[in-house]
Amino acid sequence: MGAEQKISSRQMIQSVAGTDQDFEWYPTTTEIIETIAYDLSEVEFMEKPSMLDVGAGDGRVLKALGGAKYAIEKSRPLLDSMDPDIFIVGTEFSQQTLIDKKVNTVFSNPPYSEFDAWATRIIREANAALVYLVIPSRWSDSKTIQGAIEARNAVAEVIGEFDFHNADRQARAHVNIVKISLRSRGRGFHGLGSQRVDPFDLWFDENFDIAASQSKRSSWEDATSNKQKLEEALAGELVPGADLAVVLEKLYIAESAKLVNTYKQLETLDADLLQEMDINLKGVREALRQKYESLKDRYWGRLFSGLDRITSRLTAQGRQKMLDKVMANTHVDFTISNAYAIIIWCIKNANSYFDSQLTEAMERLVSESNIELYKSNQRTFGASEWRYNCKPEGLDRFKLDYRIVYASGWSGICTDPYPTGRVKQCNLTEHAIDLLDDLRTIASNLGFDTSCHPGAVDHWWESNKKVEFMCTNGRTGDVEVIFEAKAFKNGNLHIKFNQDCILRMNVEFGRLKGWVQSAAEAAEELGVSPEAASEAFGANLRLDSTLKLGTDQVFPTY
Repeated sequence: MGAEQKISSRQMIQSVAGTDQDFEWYPTTTEIIETIAYDLSEVEFMEKPSMLDVGAGDGRVLKALGGAKYAIEKSRPLLDSMDPDIFIVGTEFSQQTLIDKKVNTVFSNPPYSEFDAWATRIIREANAALVYLVIPSRWSDSKTIQGAIEARNAVAEVIGEFDFHNADRQARAHVNIVKISLRSRGRGFHGLGSQRVDPFDLWFDENFDIAASQSKRSSWEDATSNKQKLEEALAGELVPGADLAVVLEKLYIAESAKLVNTYKQLETLDADLLQEMDINLKGVREALRQKYESLKDRYWGRLFSGLDRITSRLTAQGRQKMLDKVMANTHVDFTISNAYAIIIWCIKNANSYFDSQLTEAMERLVSESNIELYKSNQRTFGASEWRYNCKPEGLDRFKLDYRIVYASGWSGICTDPYPTGRVKQCNLTEHAIDLLDDLRTIASNLGFDTSCHPGAVDHWWESNKKVEFMCTNGRTGDVEVIFEAKAFKNGNLHIKFNQDCILRMNVEFGRLKGWVQSAAEAAEELGVSPEAASEAFGANLRLDSTLKLGTDQVFPTY
């Protein structure tokens, strides 16, 4: 660990120590991390293993060891300090289950006052091949930990012994690194056998005393999620000023309790009757697993459908990428604290999406006739280098003209004799709709608010007929044309930008590409006034992480 990280760690410790956000965080030492890294290197695997850190602190273990990184952590300062590529899958460990969080490895350096309970739960519930625990050396005397190891038919071994005498936060504890192998041995991570005991099966058997056959007799079909029922329940609960997330949590708790209670009723049925009905334990388990996954997806999906404060600032592609990422990692219980953590992840990553989507949108418009090289760029490119919609190799340091001909061949007037959906509504192709609305989004993020003005589908398009897109200038408050466009039957679009808008787009494009390092350099290279360059430099939207749960700063109200 370098000097800068040591200083940062000590500052973070000082900021949380003794506060209501101090949950016995003793940062994992470099020596412990290196020991686990060496142990993992002895296992052959095709890629860096995914890891879940339970009580992740500032995320240092995940940063050093994880491929795909997942964390459970409840300290707000530590959550805020984590790298954006760490996905928060829960906050309060006591409110989480691990059986639905499938990863290659689970790590935990738990609060030592609770290490017995934490270690026991992690071993019993981990849906992983390996578990690494940093726990006091007296763990071997714990009957509950030994019972958990036996229940999973796991193999435990100590791979290191350490103390915290010289750690960033000193303690007298002597600890072991305990490696728990949950899968049968095989070659490589992808060659490891199945888990000796499935954590979901273990949880199910302990929570449901159902006298059903263990053999498979028939399938137990899972009902599809009913979104309409959720909307009807919301309609009955939401009142003006109500917080959507709070109401969703209330409904989720009630529905999940009802689901469990329904399955608990099977305990009262006679074993012979269950067999006559062709109901077997494996089928019941799988049905409950699927219903839980469907339940969680339904509630998280409903929350994210209301997060237009973030998603409305994303282009079509950026929005889909973020939502796909979020929905792929929200198989966690719906709670206010989990919602906070996932919104924090969205905000941290939204800023990178805002930047990348601007450069991607600009690069989509690049063609020989649409660009002008920087003053310092004296390179020339022959016409042959632009053939077949290709860009010349080494093309850099350029700006877009305010007049654009987008000759894609599929972004113009719809020529399909049987259009559907929004294409039928406006007579534009899907590609054209997305491109124009993406440009409106980019403009909004640069200070030209388009949210209250018509989008591409709100106009009826005819070939070679101009359509004006309006905005509210964030600096002056005036309503003005942000760009105008003409669509053609050959699949092309002609776009004419507002001069202030294209200036901001070009300055930010240059900054994000690393071609200009300051407003002064941007002014010189782009041939604009220092005042205009200064106003545009760094103008792309940035969200901060100061969120308040229970207010409409995060969750929409009705």
